[in-house]
Amino acid sequence: MEINSERSGKHQEHDWTGKVILIAEDVDTSNKFFSAALKRTNATLLWAKNGREAIDIVLSNPQVDVILMDLNMPGLNGFEATKKIKEIRKKIPIIVQTAYLLSGEERMSYEAGADEFISKPIKFAILLETLKKFI
Repeated sequence: MEINSERSGKHQEHDWTGKVILIAEDVDTSNKFFSAALKRTNATLLWAKNGREAIDIVLSNPQVDVILMDLNMPGLNGFEATKKIKEIRKKIPIIVQTAYLLSGEERMSYEAGADEFISKPIKFAILLETLKKFI
């Protein structure tokens, strides 16, 4: 009985009905992970395949609550997209996520305006707890 109560509490803890998460990610397997991981939260998910699309979505969707931003995308990368989005909406939380842990990448993300940084492969619990800080 207690196990079910705990599960119910955790599920309600991550019920983000009415919240909008923009996922800027060009890799299909990552998109499938985010889709599966966030399905239970009831959040609305918007998708961008590059930084330019992410900026366009932010411009046309003022209801976006938080952004998961990949750094290594074709065209406009995540660093540049983060800078431009923060110029448009200074307070929108941007969580940078990347598989390429190059020297200084985390520092450069924060300098670009990121609010949080997580590295791939992303663990489900870490993803939820990180998003929860901003939703």
